[in-house]
Amino acid sequence: MSIKGSHTKERRALCGICPAGCWVVVTYDDEGRIDRVRADENSGFGMICKLGVRSPEIVYSQDRLLSPLRRKGPKGGHDFERISWDDAYDLIVTRLNRIKDRYGPEAASIYTGRGSFELAMCDVYQPKGAAVSSASSVLFPFGSPNTMGVGALCYVSFAMIAPHVTMGGMMINMFSDIENADLIVVWGANPATDCPPLDLHRIMKAHDRGAKVVVIDPRRTMMAKIPNAEWVPIRPGTDGALALGMCNVIITEELFDEAFVAQWTRGFDEFASYVQHFRPDVVAGITGIPADTVVSLARRIIDAEGASPVM
Repeated sequence: MSIKGSHTKERRALCGICPAGCWVVVTYDDEGRIDRVRADENSGFGMICKLGVRSPEIVYSQDRLLSPLRRKGPKGGHDFERISWDDAYDLIVTRLNRIKDRYGPEAASIYTGRGSFELAMCDVYQPKGAAVSSASSVLFPFGSPNTMGVGALCYVSFAMIAPHVTMGGMMINMFSDIENADLIVVWGANPATDCPPLDLHRIMKAHDRGAKVVVIDPRRTMMAKIPNAEWVPIRPGTDGALALGMCNVIITEELFDEAFVAQWTRGFDEFASYVQHFRPDVVAGITGIPADTVVSLARRIIDAEGASPVM
């Protein structure tokens, strides 16, 4: 829908960079080309990430592929020729069926990217009842489970594999209670560059009402530059040692909820024995974080009315 009363050509829309559906305002030039995309400040879900701001480049980039390309030279080379969509379709079908007849369907695999997060392909190809899938599921009906994609570098690793391994559930089943926290620990994350930047907005609202923000990150990110935020620089790859060191403080000083531990945990005694090796002074040598800071972080999390992690 057009924005009435505007002297420029603008339309309200939903950003298509990811599935979040952020409300945006798109400005067009006299030739009808997208000139600018910005957050719709009149919408309750009006926000935009850095990718969304630069989304016109996806449409008009000189490097954008508008037709399929077929390699002309040997494998590993970069000599390609343009072919039609029909030729590309026939080539893919022929090659896949040849592999299937000779070696079976599981000999084929696919690696996909996502130019946008329009979900029609997911609706067509995802397995029945699957909560999360992608267009890479195209090979499922072919008979191959070997699907890979760009999500391995992003959502699959941080929202599926890591939570399953550490906590037994997917990220979509976990929620940081930022709205009710008076201490927010941003650990190894940079919500300022999230797509969508939902947590950034939640953190800033909490910050404005007085919540303290601690940022644990090797880099001084945009989150660490929030007014009055505390930046705790850590040596890359040593986050686990810091976590164990904080647990050492909590257990040694008996700051934990004994009733909760007794009812809801297993192996606590073994864990308590293990973290004895991660005294604050030892952790300081591993992480580069002063021992006093390790102790202070642990105590502040325990003493907070509500402490919320953002990871």
